[in-house]
Amino acid sequence: MGWPEAMDELETKLRGWWRGTYRTLDNVPFFRLQYPPTQEREALRQFSLLADRLRAQGFPVQCISLTDVLRNTMQQLTNAKDDLSKALCSLETSRERIELQGQLSELLAEELPQVLCTHLVSRPRNSAVILLRFGALYPFVRSSTLLSRLENRVRCAVVLPYPGTTLGAVLDVPEGPHVGYYRGEIIAWR
Repeated sequence: MGWPEAMDELETKLRGWWRGTYRTLDNVPFFRLQYPPTQEREALRQFSLLADRLRAQGFPVQCISLTDVLRNTMQQLTNAKDDLSKALCSLETSRERIELQGQLSELLAEELPQVLCTHLVSRPRNSAVILLRFGALYPFVRSSTLLSRLENRVRCAVVLPYPGTTLGAVLDVPEGPHVGYYRGEIIAWR
């Protein structure tokens, strides 16, 4: 399966969900599409085209960069109004790397979904949000953790493009206190 097949499958499932002709796994309208990490630029293009096609069909679709959500969350966590890089440098020099990574993983797993929800809670059921640049969250937030924290809080369909060669192996942290249970549809690159 390449881009045409993967995007066709995703688009068909989204339209079916909105029209009531397709029932997602556990009735959770979350879709995670795994693609090869070398295809990042093409992924951005493909998901932008998907959003345009769906909008042309009358479905409200928004693309959100998780890089921007991460930046906003980090600014809130560090109280850095203007100079986030300075605040991060200060954190990095005051703690051991492993300690800082653990603390950031713990905080971001809780706070990032909160920040993201401010954009999503008012979206209606017949809309979708495409969360781009998930790789920016590595190694701090797992896709399963993020989606499990959004479940029962948002009504819209959530599409999470996921770069990886083996589902769960590249961007998921193998173990830790912030393991999430993922429910929803997985569209794997084959």
